[in-house]
Amino acid sequence: MIKKALGKGLSALIPDSYTERMKSEAAIPLVKVRATEAEKSVPESGLQMIPMARIRPNRDQPRQEFDPEAIEDLAASIKEKGILQPVVVKRIGESEYELICGERRMRAALLCGLTAIPAVVKDIAQEDFLEWALIENIQREDLNPIEEAQAYDRLVQERMLSQEEIAKRVGKNRVTITNTLRLLRLPKEVLEFLQSGHLTAGHARAILALPSPEHQRQMARRIAQENLSVRQVEAIVNRSNAQKRGAKHARHLKPEIVDLENHLAQHFGTQVKIYPRKNMKEGRIEVHYFSLDDLDRILKRMGISAR
Repeated sequence: MIKKALGKGLSALIPDSYTERMKSEAAIPLVKVRATEAEKSVPESGLQMIPMARIRPNRDQPRQEFDPEAIEDLAASIKEKGILQPVVVKRIGESEYELICGERRMRAALLCGLTAIPAVVKDIAQEDFLEWALIENIQREDLNPIEEAQAYDRLVQERMLSQEEIAKRVGKNRVTITNTLRLLRLPKEVLEFLQSGHLTAGHARAILALPSPEHQRQMARRIAQENLSVRQVEAIVNRSNAQKRGAKHARHLKPEIVDLENHLAQHFGTQVKIYPRKNMKEGRIEVHYFSLDDLDRILKRMGISAR
């Protein structure tokens, strides 16, 4: 049942009775609820008012940054209209809960001075928490591109999900998941530009086509300084790569070798090239690293301890 609900989105978690009540009452009574009312005996599952002091944060929250101004805006909306959608929690003790979805609403409600919040109690496996939180943030467009990429990477590494499986669960196509994961291959400085909003995901995808981390860093700085559009960056990168291709012999690889290169590049988080010999039985693999720290990271991924 949980996997089917994941595919339907968060609306599958919200009881129809709650939605209808919110329409009729405009959710205002939820703002005025008192803690004593929330602390009365409550059912094991379903919609209920829960004291926020009993709810601990989601350990798998993919969102790392919370804009204080956005939280204040949400708090102002809650004061005026109430909490229009409950948070989702899991019971973890006799009277304790862990938040699955809705940390922004929790923070805003606390800012309003509320002591309790409407919540849907769901019996969700711990390993599914990341998926639920990821889906909610994606549906609300709350994650920056790097937070989203890191969440997908955790699903790949910790849950052993394929990109195709992730795409189905979050309601996106596989190419989008692949392109988002590729962002993690960018140098740290470029990732910081992306997280701060100086670059968009479109800028970052264009930068990925540059041949080295130093080229990528230089382009990121230029975008921030000159406020270049994505199309301008794509044109610059295409011209640069066309000039380099003219000076090199192209590698003619079979599609399966190209796919394997891409798979290895994603696994190691760096550029990987395969050079098969004509007999296809022998060849060599190049795994690129761009600093000693990067080399250590790749060796750890291989299960090798650097000495």
